[in-house]
Order: sequence, then structure tokens, then C-alpha cells
Amino acid sequence: MHQKVIVSVVVTLVSLLFSPFAAAHTGVHVSDGLVDGFMHPVSGIDHLLVAITAGFWAARAGSHGIRDMSFFLILFATGLLLGAASQAWPQLEVATPLLFLLIVTVIAVAIACPHCFLHAIFGSFALWHGMVHMLEMPAQSAQAGFAIGLLLSTSVLLTLGLIVRGVIVTRRPHGHA
Repeated sequence: MHQKVIVSVVVTLVSLLFSPFAAAHTGVHVSDGLVDGFMHPVSGIDHLLVAITAGFWAARAGSHGIRDMSFFLILFATGLLLGAASQAWPQLEVATPLLFLLIVTVIAVAIACPHCFLHAIFGSFALWHGMVHMLEMPAQSAQAGFAIGLLLSTSVLLTLGLIVRGVIVTRRPHGHA
């Protein structure tokens, strides 16, 4: 195996092992609806780092990152739907098989297609994170509003990552006169 593939697999496994220890959120909810969903990402370091980093990464292709941002948001929304379905029908129990499938998929992509590795990492994180948020929702009645708020706020953070990348890339050092 190539050294890049080995490093990719190790980084993936370490990230998966340490992700539960992320200092996420305070657990303070006002209404468990649209406003909470929108404010939730800015109250936790997990969202801030991942969404801004995903936006930063999406801008690397030079296509303004719209395709990669859409990829991330679609998988995040899919995770939200899977979480809502798991909550509505507990007999589905999709969390454990999905986690196993995601780990296997990320490792397989790292080996078979190293240049797609970051798509697999960010995509699997988006899917899993969306699902976990719906599973941890305290009230089912506000799921739709909370999910819409999460998607909107995550879009803003992704865009912030795009802007940061653009500023860094276009910033030129001041010349000496």
C-alpha cells in the first residue's frame, strides 16, 4: 500500500475513535424548533470546525465549492431523515449498521480511490452527524423546524469556509518599497 493510503486509513480510524469526545453543545434549548436548529451549530465546536473546514475544503476545486457544498448538505439532510425515521420507527435501528457501513466505506475509498478520500470523510461525517442530531432531539414535535434551522446554519458555516479559503488564497504579502 502507498504511504498516503496508510496515513488516510489511520487518520480515519483515529478521527472515528476520538469524535465522541468532542465538546459539542451545552444542551440549552429554548424552543427545540427553527431558532434552536439555527443556533445549534454555532454553540458547538464540532459544527464550527467541521462545517467551516468542509467549506474551506470545498473551495479547493476552484468551482466556488457549490458542488461539494451541495454534496455535504445532501448527505447531512439524508442523515437528518434517517434519524427522524429511526426515532419514529425504533424497530428500524439503523444507527449501528450505518456506522459499520460508513467505516467500511471510508476505508475502502481510502484504499481504492485516495483522491476521493476527503469526499468519503466529509460525506460520512455529514450523514452520521445529521442522523445523531435527530436521534438526540428532545421533542419530536419540532423536528422539521430544528432540521431546517440546522441545514440553514450549516450552509452559512460552509459558506464562511469558502470565504476564508478565498481570502487566504487571494491574500498577497505586502511588497517592500
